[in-house]
Amino acid sequence: MGYLSELVIIIPVLLFSLSVHEFCHGYVAWKLGDPTAKRAGRLTLNPIAHLDLFGVLFAIFFKFGWAKPVPINPLYFRNPLRDLAISASAGPLSNLGLSIAFAIVYKLLGVVIQPIPQFITYFFLTSSFINSALFFFNLIPVPPLDGSRILFYLLPNMTLEKSIRYEIYGMFGILLLVTINLVIPIFNLIVAKPSYFLISILY
Repeated sequence: MGYLSELVIIIPVLLFSLSVHEFCHGYVAWKLGDPTAKRAGRLTLNPIAHLDLFGVLFAIFFKFGWAKPVPINPLYFRNPLRDLAISASAGPLSNLGLSIAFAIVYKLLGVVIQPIPQFITYFFLTSSFINSALFFFNLIPVPPLDGSRILFYLLPNMTLEKSIRYEIYGMFGILLLVTINLVIPIFNLIVAKPSYFLISILY
């Protein structure tokens, strides 16, 4: 399949998956008492509300991207660190759910369509892989990724003030991961390989 043909599948699936991811962050935060995302108009599955220009450009050239983070104000939470961890978990878990859902729909199609056309197979496999990759990637415990907020809640003696200070330097964490990846294929080890393993189980 050609590069443009792949993008025709990857870009819409990625935009949809990222929109679900961000929506779930905001929705869970709202249910936990934080109206910030709702007031900002981010409790929607409309990709336009979540678009990040550089994230889209990155997706076009590298087939992986990101959306604008949903704004969350932990001061609205009863238990800030715990509720931040819960709302952070909602995004990756939504991608895991989507990965499984795409696989289930594919299995159901296989009951009524035999053989399933190659293009449809590629669509569902790619959709499940993208969401699996988003699940594992976002669980990396490095700010600003969701896994860091889960880690902060689990660490002893961590406070909201300390976690905020760490998050300020979040992009340095991403740059560090990218730098390490140039020497050791860390993204392959902790994102791609687990994603392929999950896909092998689902399909």
